[in-house]
Amino acid sequence: MMFSKKIQINPLLYIPLVLVLTWTPWWLAVSTGRGMENLAVKVLLLAGLLAPAVVALAFILLSEEAEYHWDYWRRVIDPTLISRGSYRLIFLLPVMITVIAMLGSFIFGESLSQFKIVPQVRAHLPSILVFIFYTFFIGPFPEELGWRGYWLDKLKDRMSGLRASLLIGLVWAVWHIPLFLVKGYPLQAKTQDPLFLAFYFIDLFPKSVIFTYLFLKNRRSTLAAILFHFMINFTGQLFELRPLTEGLVAALYLLVAICLMVRNKEIFK
Repeated sequence: MMFSKKIQINPLLYIPLVLVLTWTPWWLAVSTGRGMENLAVKVLLLAGLLAPAVVALAFILLSEEAEYHWDYWRRVIDPTLISRGSYRLIFLLPVMITVIAMLGSFIFGESLSQFKIVPQVRAHLPSILVFIFYTFFIGPFPEELGWRGYWLDKLKDRMSGLRASLLIGLVWAVWHIPLFLVKGYPLQAKTQDPLFLAFYFIDLFPKSVIFTYLFLKNRRSTLAAILFHFMINFTGQLFELRPLTEGLVAALYLLVAICLMVRNKEIFK
């Protein structure tokens, strides 16, 4: 049997391998000077996007027995691992935070035009299922097979839930950096305002805490992480937020993360 002799792998090795395998194609995409309309750029971006999952699956193949393989994929596909309360949190929290932030920014003088769905998404409304499919599989699914499905599952045995959350949040933030330089990629617009950049990176840390809560509270459900990631991305693409609103979004996610840590000390201590 291939790879019948398993090896011990330090989960911290996940960091350099994912960054190298992601950044190599992504920096190549940046170096072309082309934008998202170019097929080669799209292929390079997709190749880098798959790195968290590819490294995770390689580590599992090399270091884990069949029982873990079965458990890993069960956690990806089994919806019964997730509680009803967590389903409500997953599907409602990103929407509620965004709406509350937009209303809050309106009080401070921002326009209600933020509530308009962006043109890029409106163009997909006749084929909304295609848009949902794209948003689900380009980002949340391959990323969470790695970030939470494998890496958090291993880090939790070596450090506290809070430290694991912050480490993943840091690597997750660094991992995204080349995307800010790809012409036409949604993150490029954030480079026009330092506040957008600051709030984007700050935002990842409380979100990482919430991911950890959902993962560990629901019997290590990778599906919970995938669905929450999907809702964050989907909601984020619906509206064009102002810097003040982005700041309120980050503050609200931080508030939720603090509440979860206080009420679930057994997860984060």
